[in-house]
Amino acid sequence: MKLLSVIIVLFIFIANCSGTNNQSFEYTAGDHYLNNVLTHVDLEMDSAFGSYCLETGGELIPAQAEPLSSDGVRVWWQATLPAGETIEYTIHQEQNCSDTEFSWQSTGDQSVQLQHNGQPLIQYEHPVFDTENIEETKKPFHHVFDPASGELITKGLGGLYPHHRGIFFGYNQLRIDEKQLDIWHANEGERSEHEEFEEEIAGPVFGGHIVQIHWKDHDGNVMLNETRDIRAFRYNDHSFFIDFHTKLTSVAGPAELAGDLQHAGVQFRAAQYVADHSGETQFIRPGDWSHYPSDKELGEEEWENVPWNAMQYSIHENSYTVAYMSHPSNPGPSEMSERKYGRFGEFIPYSLEEDESLKLRYRFWIVSGDTISAAEIEQQFQIYSDQTVE
Repeated sequence: MKLLSVIIVLFIFIANCSGTNNQSFEYTAGDHYLNNVLTHVDLEMDSAFGSYCLETGGELIPAQAEPLSSDGVRVWWQATLPAGETIEYTIHQEQNCSDTEFSWQSTGDQSVQLQHNGQPLIQYEHPVFDTENIEETKKPFHHVFDPASGELITKGLGGLYPHHRGIFFGYNQLRIDEKQLDIWHANEGERSEHEEFEEEIAGPVFGGHIVQIHWKDHDGNVMLNETRDIRAFRYNDHSFFIDFHTKLTSVAGPAELAGDLQHAGVQFRAAQYVADHSGETQFIRPGDWSHYPSDKELGEEEWENVPWNAMQYSIHENSYTVAYMSHPSNPGPSEMSERKYGRFGEFIPYSLEEDESLKLRYRFWIVSGDTISAAEIEQQFQIYSDQTVE
């Protein structure tokens, strides 16, 4: 795993002695210029969620804290500073200097939506499994919205390959406890099923949640537990990032997570309109794959250990770019898959012993428009690659 791109030079000292509990720290950027990059530092202070302010050079910057332990918090903010530069921040715990807010809103009994100032960014669909209605209730997933207009840009039920929905995760050949399950198509009663909300996160810097998902066999027995951590934050007026972190733990014996790159892994599926107009879909690929035609799908043999990929597509008159970044901490080898009908993502076969976990980290850059370049995506990937968050 790579080292953090940002290094804490001076951990904590008390900025004043008046009892207001303001604290200061110095922060040093690593090898890359940070431009509105979501950044964090772990501090020893009261453990609580909260909206804070960071002061530097007379400027106030919105910050957001989440508890780590009884005497520690992780403070988040969006940093802008040149590579290698050190800056001092003072935390003002009793101030809120932001006029923006991420918040969760219910959109039904089995659906919640993360909004930024009232505009949707992602929506978690968590149906209750019904044996009389398997197709509609066999998997939870996350929808994605246009960061500029708020229009839905991912596919839900129906359409071409109805098992593809938004951002989703599964394996079509899962072997555990002498059973073979298909958690990708999930047509025979096996399924991934939302269990509970562990944590809901809202504030001025980002929003997200941590959910527990059970992967079950045909009889409803829990085979694996998934802890899915989703967080979204704005980059600018026309784009935002989604961090998708998941931990999949075997609870019913040794497990083989297998399949093929077309039917397994963490995948993104664009709206059905894209499948109906697939000739308009193109791809942006990193260095070793950049010479392939952007309007052609790549075959299976060329796609091992791809650090990132991006798909450009249109819905009616609007164009979008979605970049998919695989963190270097993910295990390998991996295989990337892309389809012009609007699906792409990474498949990683893996073996688990009982109580062992597979941890995966991905970042999606959701852009309204088609003007970003491979160089810009590579820069964002390098910044993401240098970040480590446990």
